Amino acid sequence: MTTVLRHLLWRIKPDPARQAPIRYVQCRGCEGRSPVEASQAECDLWAMDHAGRTNHRKFREFAASDLVVERARGPR
Repeated sequence: MTTVLRHLLWRIKPDPARQAPIRYVQCRGCEGRSPVEASQAECDLWAMDHAGRTNHRKFREFAASDLVVERARGPR
């Protein structure tokens, strides 16, 4: 019995059905967190407002993008 294995090429890319990454900002000094937004500017405004109210100055930004894997063109 003979088995034939084929090597297929795949690629990963941003999902074209999704527009922008979603993101939020987490305060590193407390449990404060911005709403989940697509706009980085909105998250930045939240961080600046939070810093003004609490004197906290360190934040961590989280961003997530939807990805899709598709087979690259090549031999079948």
